[in-house]
Amino acid sequence: MSNVESPLSKGVVFLTNDLMFSSQVMGAAAKLGLKLHLAAISADWAAKLTNDCRLVLVDLTLPGLDLPAVVAAARATAPTAQIVAFGPHVDEQTLAAAETAGAHLVLSRGQFHRAYAQLLASAAG
Repeated sequence: MSNVESPLSKGVVFLTNDLMFSSQVMGAAAKLGLKLHLAAISADWAAKLTNDCRLVLVDLTLPGLDLPAVVAAARATAPTAQIVAFGPHVDEQTLAAAETAGAHLVLSRGQFHRAYAQLLASAAG
């Protein structure tokens, strides 16, 4: 089974349509033994979430994203999962809305790029 398609166990769900960056995150997750599930459409991500998911990464630029619904579903299905949202630093309104929606951590895109390896390592712990 590949790192992307196997059932979640110490898993990560990554909602993004950024295929270039997601490959970097996927490689880092694989090195840590994490199962990473990508969801490019916000409507299909919930099927990839199980109760042993440890981390939900949310790209706030994902078209059609309903962040309050994502947070609610993640908390209902995987209550111990950390929810990390990230987006452009200039989009202060969206970043603030992510905090209001209940994301555990809200980062600018640059902050996320610098922190994703540490976030994954914490999830693998």
